[in-house]
Parts: sequence; structure tokens; C-alpha cells
Amino acid sequence: MSSPQTALINVIVADDHPLFRSGVVSCLSVDTSLKVVAEASDGEACIAKLEIFRPHILIADLSMPRIDGFGLLAWAQHNQPDLEIYVLSMHTELAYVQKAKDLGANGFLAKEDAQSELLNAVRQDTSLFYTSESIGREVRDYLRAPQDETLAHALRNVSRAEKKVLDLLTASHTSREIAEKLNLSTRTVEAHRSSLAEKLDAKGPNKLLELAIKNRQAILGS
Repeated sequence: MSSPQTALINVIVADDHPLFRSGVVSCLSVDTSLKVVAEASDGEACIAKLEIFRPHILIADLSMPRIDGFGLLAWAQHNQPDLEIYVLSMHTELAYVQKAKDLGANGFLAKEDAQSELLNAVRQDTSLFYTSESIGREVRDYLRAPQDETLAHALRNVSRAEKKVLDLLTASHTSREIAEKLNLSTRTVEAHRSSLAEKLDAKGPNKLLELAIKNRQAILGS
């Protein structure tokens, strides 16, 4: 009597570069418990196939036409919250990785690490957030660091106008976008950002943005 067949884990792969997408599919084929049920070359096509196949896992490029990886993550949060999503990207800066994590991604891999680490990522404990080797130890340590205990105290010194700017920074908005949303000049927004960087001890290129993204929940709840 034959043993019952193990249920397959269905996967969709989304990337606008056919050769890279083919390489990802080939990598996944090594694990016989995984089955690639569909591929997509842009975000809109990916969502259509997610609705049809309702897979367990999505492997998605961050930069795609029509709807990018962040858009797919946001869509999944509301429509398929149990979907596991692993982001692949050439952009491995902390702001990108943190935003993907905040939007519910299960992992973030540099594209150059896909062949060597993708299977490790999809096999890991889903309660953990996977980052591949090329993301860098500094970023990984930052993501794992406990929330700064002095942040709540520092936020008490932030003005109401600065708080509005900071709230929008948590969503990675640029100074121009913030200016448009708050009906301010870009110069005024930059002045608020400079003051915030001073008050929150986030001086240096992108430090304020990194702090805002990493502590989004604490900032929005303050």
C-alpha cells in the first residue's frame, strides 16, 4: 500500500526579467515539495494570478511595471493575509528592507543571493524575517535591535507641525510629497526635518528616514 502523497506548496514567481524569473523557477524546482503554479512579469498580472491560484508563497521582484513589490505587499495584507511573500531586489538599503518588513514580507533577499539562499528563506520559520547575506550585517543588526527606549521621551519635544512631517516620513514619503500633502513649501518641510534630526539624534544622510521607518508603530501611536 502506497503512502499518501504530501501536499505540495504552491508558489508564484513575479519578475519582469524572463531569464532571472526562469532562474528562480529552476532554483525552486530542486525542492519537490514546492510547485510553481504561475509566473508573472508585472504587478497587475501577478495580482490576477494570485486571485486565481491563491498560492502559499509569492516570490516577487521589488521593481516591476504597473504595481511594484511594495504594492503587492499592501494588496496581500488586505486580500491574502496568510500569503508568504519573499522580496527579491537589487536595492538592499535599510529603508527598502524595513518598508518590506513593515508591509508584511517574510523575507528580503538581494537578487545576487537568490540562487544560493532562496530555498533557505522559504524553508525557515515563518515567524522570523529572513535577510540574505548581501543585505549586510549592519542592516540585519539594525532590524533586530530593540526599540530605542529614549524615543518616547524624545517625541515629547517634537512640535505638532514636526509630528505631521514625521508621520509621513514613516511611510517613506519624500520632502516634496510631504509638502504637497501638508500644503507646505519644500523648504519648510526640510526645516522641519532638520529640527527633527536634531531632536531625535538622527543626524547624517537618511538617518531620520531610517529611524522613522524602523519605529513606525511607535511614532504613529505617539
